[in-house]
Amino acid sequence: MFEEEFVVEPMRVEQLDQVRRIERACFPTPWPRNAYHREIEKNERARYLVVRTTSEPGPTPKRRQFPMSLFSMGRSDARDVVAYCGVWVMLDEAHITTIAVDPEYRRLGLGQLLIIQMARIALQARATRMTLEVRMSNEGAQRLYRKYGFSDGGVRPRYYSDDFEDALIMRSEELKSPSFAERMDAGEEELRRRVRWTTRL
Repeated sequence: MFEEEFVVEPMRVEQLDQVRRIERACFPTPWPRNAYHREIEKNERARYLVVRTTSEPGPTPKRRQFPMSLFSMGRSDARDVVAYCGVWVMLDEAHITTIAVDPEYRRLGLGQLLIIQMARIALQARATRMTLEVRMSNEGAQRLYRKYGFSDGGVRPRYYSDDFEDALIMRSEELKSPSFAERMDAGEEELRRRVRWTTRL
């Protein structure tokens, strides 16, 4: 089991420097900073989450020491944000707007953890399905979504502004179906064996 402990919690404005650090490492065209401010403070349909470490940085060489300017000074809980996501709940549909994991924390299951938490949020909001767009070339992400019951739902041509790559639309199965519940439960059980995590949602 990975040594560090993680917590999933609502994204806060003071964490945006850390969120945008991850975004720049993961995406060629980051969102404008004020977009996250609007989403967090004004969009009632949106829920944005972060995964952060709850332990002090360890001695392992994988851990990178970030500049202190990226952290909120004087806060006892100012730890590394290592993943984040966003979801809009619109009537009976929950749309995943973004999801990213710090490259140094990939393959631990944090992306799966965020998918499960967004699904829980969608169920609480009485959504019936989840949707998202993913690059046609991003086969790894597509495999992860299919693991949780997403299937192909069409193509948005030239969707991405940086290189005009097409986007694959993916849709989940019925969120209240027994098979979806089984996927979520199995995913949580798998994650409990791999990492220590809690939620504050």
